[in-house]
Amino acid sequence: MITTTGPATAGPVTGPVKRCHAPDSLVRFKAPLPRFASAVGSGQPVRIIALGSSSTKGVGASGPDFAYPRKLQNELRRRYPDRKITVENLGVGGQLATDMLRRIKKDVVPRKPTLVIWQTGVNDAMRHVNLDKFRNTVMQGVDELKKERIDVVLLDTQYFPRSEKIHDFARYVLAMQEIAASRKVPILRRFAIMKHLVKSAQFTPQQLLASDLFHPNDVTYGCMGRILADALQGDLPGRQLVKYPPADGKPVESVAASSVR
Repeated sequence: MITTTGPATAGPVTGPVKRCHAPDSLVRFKAPLPRFASAVGSGQPVRIIALGSSSTKGVGASGPDFAYPRKLQNELRRRYPDRKITVENLGVGGQLATDMLRRIKKDVVPRKPTLVIWQTGVNDAMRHVNLDKFRNTVMQGVDELKKERIDVVLLDTQYFPRSEKIHDFARYVLAMQEIAASRKVPILRRFAIMKHLVKSAQFTPQQLLASDLFHPNDVTYGCMGRILADALQGDLPGRQLVKYPPADGKPVESVAASSVR
């Protein structure tokens, strides 16, 4: 069981401190990130690009510092204070996978990142983009990044109550998993993780989502930043249980981590 390194409390959450717990099966990556692991292990600068739409940009957050890319950067820097780690947010609201595919050549590859976290799928599903076209677009993008020797993590859609009423929405979520398996890249199953947080009574949908009940809020962005950091650490050699120093002035718990320093 993954326990994040700090409380994910914001907005309407009240009462006892709540933390984000997700089963290992939803968090542990099933494919390696060789360039990320090599860069961290050797002390080289690590440049991560967050490519995506509004839930990467941070719509629904109380400010840019609360979007998941900034939260992820803070977590990784805290865990590896002697490493130069940057996470650049290239989220653009409303974009489809086809839009992001064009940006891979124009905006992503020239930055020479170590790792790209590609969030996509929700806009394609809501606009009923042909599923095969969506699948082929994402596979083409993954292939472009791998050709440039850039590690890739796929990040699937956020969970929101209306998703269950959108025709074929679940097939887009499944397609992301199939793409990850066929291209041998990791995927963070955000939809399943958020749904687990609700089903396990850790949070209500209203506590995880902005007022539009669609975009994530500070709570979810914080959870995703920390869970992504846990997942990335899980790809490094020599993982062990450690206690990290307090973040944001709040106590932390033991979490799965790497001995790489």
